[in-house]
Order: sequence, then structure tokens, then C-alpha cells
Amino acid sequence: MVRPTDRGKRALAVLLLLWGSGALFFDPYLFAAAAAFTAFVAYDGMDAYLASGRRSRFALTPSSYDERMLRGNGRSFSSVIRAPRPVTLDLASAPWLRAGRSSFPEGSWPFEFALVPELAGTYAIEAIPGEAQGRFGLFASRVAIPFKVSLRAYPRLIAAALAALEYLTRVGAGTEGEVEKNYLGPGLEYAETRGYLPGDNLRRVDWKATARSESLMIKRYYSEGGGAVHVIYFVEAPGHVAHDELATQLLDLVVSSAVRVTPVSVTAYEGGQRLATFEGKGWEVVINTLNLVLAESKITYDDLYSFLDVSSLSRERRELVAAGRERFAALLGRASGKRQALVSDFRGLIRELASPDLTASFVLLAALVSNRDVLAEIVEDLRYRRAETTVVYPPRPWRDAASLAEAYALQASHEKMLDFLERSGCLMGAIPLKLPRMRGIPSWAVSAAA
Repeated sequence: MVRPTDRGKRALAVLLLLWGSGALFFDPYLFAAAAAFTAFVAYDGMDAYLASGRRSRFALTPSSYDERMLRGNGRSFSSVIRAPRPVTLDLASAPWLRAGRSSFPEGSWPFEFALVPELAGTYAIEAIPGEAQGRFGLFASRVAIPFKVSLRAYPRLIAAALAALEYLTRVGAGTEGEVEKNYLGPGLEYAETRGYLPGDNLRRVDWKATARSESLMIKRYYSEGGGAVHVIYFVEAPGHVAHDELATQLLDLVVSSAVRVTPVSVTAYEGGQRLATFEGKGWEVVINTLNLVLAESKITYDDLYSFLDVSSLSRERRELVAAGRERFAALLGRASGKRQALVSDFRGLIRELASPDLTASFVLLAALVSNRDVLAEIVEDLRYRRAETTVVYPPRPWRDAASLAEAYALQASHEKMLDFLERSGCLMGAIPLKLPRMRGIPSWAVSAAA
């Protein structure tokens, strides 16, 4: 289909004026000018029409691209377009694929594409639609430039699961934690300053070290009589994105606590019932938590194994690749990971963990729009017991909304609960607590991937 461009519309207006003036004054010169201009306009329209049939002459190099990456991340790659006529690309049908520029004059031009999948899944296109103009830019017609792109976007939980598997490979058969140690945790005796890890108490920021290093630094102290971290994980979430963020944050927190040799326990809740409680040595909590989140997210061993990139692996991941898929079963087989609804509710848990003589901190991982009543009761109980409490939540619940009205309702509920928690004196942390590092993504695509 051929349509006039803005320049073409002005040309058609001039053409009508010439024919109208010639008919009004019976001037042969005006008729001659109108006929010549008509031929000029018709030539450009025919050229635009023929351009739509020159599909093989519009080409992108490379003509295909295959990629695997985490959802929410971004990655760019270079391309060259060869255009026999000026062309404009239209990527509205593939919002996960962005181009550094969309309009190209006649010739060959290098530019960049960026892949920015917001959701996990499989994405693919066979051709990029666009509009090719005639030689003089008066008319344009639709074209389809052959370009095959295949993208598999994995949940962010995949990366956290692989980090957990690296840790389990490093600690072997579970020897870590069997020797008594001076645990790091709440206390008065200074131990060290190190970089921020998910779940760290933001009240312990070392501002001088942060200013020197230009990255968030945390002071650590030796624990006085405990120093455990108790994580309460609410499985409910408004959709797949929020669930993926919560499960990823849970696994990151558990692994980082195990690496720091900090006592950690995990309790999972759904619908006000306790599904499971994991405690013990670091590697035991990591295994059980990993099994739980993989089962909840329906991620299989094959999904984990297929995401391994053998080109840039740590020593632990290379061992996993060399051992094959059976290594996953061997690592994860030490715990069943089954969901078990326990009789005791969260009040029993708080009574067990928040005794007056126990130096402990609580981390609540929850979607604020899905667990309002239970979360409010837990926060009030912990505040009454003066327990240190941090609430970590998905910051944008509206991404899981099915409609604009639902998105506004979710955001309003989220902000109301956030205001209550802040007034309750909780430490608040949105997921991600720090922005993900997007390797190789240009600045013009960051806004779409953030």
C-alpha cells in the first residue's frame, strides 16, 4: 500500500492548484506545468510501490541473531542496513527489540540494536516492518526486511540459583559451619568494613568508606549472643514479575548469609499458613531454600543447565558443566524441597524467635499488595518486641497488572502499605536494592530496560 508523506501531501496540494488554475484561466502553460508535475509525482509514487517489492534488496547484516539472557537485563549488538531507498524501521510490534536509530537514507549504514525483555519467555521475529520512500520522498510503502531474531529470556531467579549451586560446589559435601566460629552480627566490637550485600542493615553504613570508594560500604561487628537473621518469605505475589523478584532476593540473601557464615533461618508462608521452616548450617538452608523457590517457579534442572555460558565461567561453574546435569540432582537431592503446611502460625514463630534475650534481626520479603493484613500484624508484633525489622518488597507491582485500572489500584494499595510500614519504624528496601549492571547496553536503551 502506497501513502503520501508530509512532503507528498504538499506536492499533491500544489498539483491540484496547478490543475485548478489551468482549468480556471484556460492557460496552456499552466496545463503543461500541471502535466509535467503530475508525471513527476506519479514517478515517485510508482518508485515507492516498486520499492515494496524489492524485499531482497533491503538487507540487514547479520541477517539473524540468537541470544539467551535474564529478563530485565539489556544487551546490544551491531548491525548494518543496506537500503536501496530511504527507509524507516517500525519496531512497535516488538517492544523488546530497540534500534539506535530508525530512519536511514539510501545506502549502507551501521547502527545498533538492543534487546530489553521485560518478562521471561521466548521472543522471535522473522522480519522487521518498515516504510520505504520513493526517490523524491513524496510517497512511502510498507516493506518487510528479512531479519531473524530469537531470544530466550530467563527469570532472574536463574542467576541466583546458579550462584547457589556455585556455593554448594565450593563447600562440597557440607563441611562448612561445623567448626564453632565468632559470628558476625549485631554487637559493639568492630570487625571490618566491606561492600554492601543484599539483606545488610542500612543503619550500619560506613559513610566515610562509602565516600572514599564511591560504593556502599557496611560496618560489621562481632555478634553478642546470637546475631541470627530470620527471613520470613511470603510466597503470594500479584504476578510473575513480583514473584521472580521476591524469590531471587530470598535466594541472594540466603547465599550471602551462608558465605558470611551468619546464622540464618527461612520461613515460607502462603495464605497465612507456614509452608516450611529451614534452619541449620548454611549449606542446609541454601539447599532447602533453593528447592523451594525452584518448585514454586517451576524451574527445572534442564533450565538451569541450559543457561550456563561456558565461555565465561567460574571454576565452580566449569565443574558443573563438566559433571553434567546429574550434578544438579546430586547437589539438590540432599533435601526434598516439598511444600508442607505446618500447624503453627506466624505468631508461634515470632514467640519462638523474638525472645527478649536473643539478638536477632528479621527480614520480611513480601509483595505489599498481596499480604497486607498478615504483614501488618507481624510488623506490629515485632515492633512491640523491639526486634530489628527490614521489609524488602517489589517496587513496581503495577507491572503485573492486566489493565490500566488494575495498575492504578495496585500502586495505590502499595503506597498505602508502604506509608504504614515507614511509620512503624521498619527499615525499607525496594528490589533491586541496587540497580543491575547492564553490560554492553547503550544509554538510549537503558530507560526501557530499567
